[in-house]
Amino acid sequence: MTAASPSFLFATCNPGWESALKAEMRARHGEAVTPAFQRPGLVTWKVREGVVASPGGPLPVLAHVSGSSLGMAKTPEEVPEIVGRCGTKPDRVHVFPRVLPENGFTAEEWLAIDARSAEIASVLRESGVKVEASPPLHGDLVLDVILGDEGEALFAGWHRHDRFRFPFPGGMPRAILPDDAPSRAWLKMEQGLHYAGLGDPGSLAAKTALELGCAPGGGSFSLLTHGAKVLGIDTGEMDGRVLAFEDGERASFSHFAISAGELRIEDLPRRVDLLASDMNLAPPVALRYIERLQRRVRARTLLLTLKINDAKMQAQIPAFLERVRKLTPGEVIATQLPSNRKEITILSLPERR
Repeated sequence: MTAASPSFLFATCNPGWESALKAEMRARHGEAVTPAFQRPGLVTWKVREGVVASPGGPLPVLAHVSGSSLGMAKTPEEVPEIVGRCGTKPDRVHVFPRVLPENGFTAEEWLAIDARSAEIASVLRESGVKVEASPPLHGDLVLDVILGDEGEALFAGWHRHDRFRFPFPGGMPRAILPDDAPSRAWLKMEQGLHYAGLGDPGSLAAKTALELGCAPGGGSFSLLTHGAKVLGIDTGEMDGRVLAFEDGERASFSHFAISAGELRIEDLPRRVDLLASDMNLAPPVALRYIERLQRRVRARTLLLTLKINDAKMQAQIPAFLERVRKLTPGEVIATQLPSNRKEITILSLPERR
């Protein structure tokens, strides 16, 4: 933070996590920021006079999108006027709902969001503000337009895109939970893979994935459909579609019906490309198993879901991140995916967009 005039910051989060997000911001910035406006899934802060908080750098763990607040627009036609407060014209516009459902949007809901986005982009173009439709590049100025409840004013803010930010509006990839998915863990895995830059079909072809806490198989099914050879560890019963998965290529599933603590490292390959975990254990315990196995398999990409059930666990998130950083040379970040409940996802990424 540096000396400047007063300003406002904003961040979006999973509904119900506003207080935890404010606590995280307080731990980061102390008295330099004061909570201001709040709605489910959206919090703003006033920056103390004489101080400015840079909207760049790593996002708060509990935030989907974070940046500088511009204000409210009653109608799309008021958005171009608000854009003038950026000081420069945006390169992209991201339009997304304030509340991101944990089970994701349906195809019909995505169509409605696209229609609102097209409407706002058209108004901007008519006012002389041209915005690209493609995903943002590093350094691009992104105008964030957040949709509230019916009849609610639009909230506008902006951020600069960098490697810490997901390139899709609202930080939510277009993963639609199938009606026949083995479990909603499918959606968590899909969102995590997209965040890691592995969301394309075939992104894990000829790769080996080790998944801890795999039953009943939602996450495993996602990995399989991306082409992975999956080694699943769980005492629980697996969905028959996972056990019988066959794509005619190299994707396959092998079930170790034991706990992570009982798994012999000698039974694992020397190298695994992706280590995923969604064990229903306290983070310190889960990380102990992950550390033991990672020393054997040396996965380049980690995708770890940790249960954060109370304020005590939330306060230890920085310590959990440090433990993971010791396991891999890759960049380690943490986020709360829209599909996470009382959880966060930690990713170690060999390459970033």
